[in-house]
Amino acid sequence: MIRKILCATATAALLLQAPTASAKCTYSLSEEGVKAEWTAFKFTSKAGVKGHFADTRLEGPREAATLTALAEGLSMQIDGKSVKTGNPGRDVTITTFFFGFMKNGGAISGKATRVEGNDKNGKVHIDVTMNGVTRDVPFDYTITPEGGVQANASVDMLDFGLQGAHEQIHKACEQQHTGEDGISKTWTQVDLALSGRFISNCE
Repeated sequence: MIRKILCATATAALLLQAPTASAKCTYSLSEEGVKAEWTAFKFTSKAGVKGHFADTRLEGPREAATLTALAEGLSMQIDGKSVKTGNPGRDVTITTFFFGFMKNGGAISGKATRVEGNDKNGKVHIDVTMNGVTRDVPFDYTITPEGGVQANASVDMLDFGLQGAHEQIHKACEQQHTGEDGISKTWTQVDLALSGRFISNCE
């Protein structure tokens, strides 16, 4: 999922580090720094409920002579049922009544397709697949001089055929999602956040 995000980071690293022409560099991905987070919303006031996925797996190269080569072929596989919100009871509810109603066991995958931007910010397009549906999702990204990458986007559950799963989670959380106005609301919008970091070694 962060393949093209890392491609954008390559430009930043080359400009900021500016090694000499004779320098020999290798680049690797700090897998511990890769994180996939989400924010769902409840109440008509749209209060956020945050969480992340504990089980994420990167596939592709782990080290390369250039950041571009490192980024090529990278993808992310996520076990939706590994959701963590800091509330064990809520985790069980989301796993059972949302991801339990998704196809493919709640699995999510992502693969970047192109980057539009520069070495500081821009958009990275990621093919996100869940519930058997693939959609091109544009993420806004920023890059730090230290090699950190942050990318954010919003998706709608209904774009991935998740009407049934949305109805189930809303029913299960109907009381908890009832605000001071007496209205129970579970939004179909979900915000996504991806973060990662690379390491460069130049001789």
